[in-house]
Amino acid sequence: MPSLWSAPNLLSFSRIVAAPILYLLIVSGGRYGYLAAAVLFVVASFTDTLDGEVARRSRLVSPFGIYLDTTADKILIAVLLVALAVAHLAPGWMAALIIAREFLVTGLRSYAAALGVVIPAGGWGKAKTLITIVALFLVLLEGDARQGGLLSAQAGPGSVLVAAIGPFTVAVWGLLIAVIWTVGSGAEYIREAIPLLTRPARLAPDVLGQAADEP
Repeated sequence: MPSLWSAPNLLSFSRIVAAPILYLLIVSGGRYGYLAAAVLFVVASFTDTLDGEVARRSRLVSPFGIYLDTTADKILIAVLLVALAVAHLAPGWMAALIIAREFLVTGLRSYAAALGVVIPAGGWGKAKTLITIVALFLVLLEGDARQGGLLSAQAGPGSVLVAAIGPFTVAVWGLLIAVIWTVGSGAEYIREAIPLLTRPARLAPDVLGQAADEP
């Protein structure tokens, strides 16, 4: 059994630590806060790939590591979305849809696990993470441009980021694509879970025992 303090687990845990730092950088309104948040977000996102590679190569894959990896991803993205909504860089309804989808899928997977079934990630779900990361990174760069940071709105790249194309900027359009992809992947999970939801549930004995012990 791998140690709780193994390298892959520490890499996953680093994303949880990064989440409140990202929030503070964004809502504090500092001149270079958004750029610092963008760099931190890229590094934190890279650990999402790195922890899995290290775990597989070192044979340190464990149930706790899988749980921590998934939970850290959701915390990082959810906190960042809330911060961007608070800073008025991302529409609140977009943040709400993405976060709600995460709760829905987590609930479905937990229900399936109680029945001894694993719902695998489909094509939409696998692409969703990358699309969301790219969109959020662009939103952070837009924040830097609006704040007069390195990508000032007066410069070429900055002016492109802050220019409106219809109702949204380029970055928010990217976030809208991420929302559509997120909703689509959620629908894919629901489709996979329908057979489980429509059949009589028979919980495993250990699950029933845990439920009976709960107050």
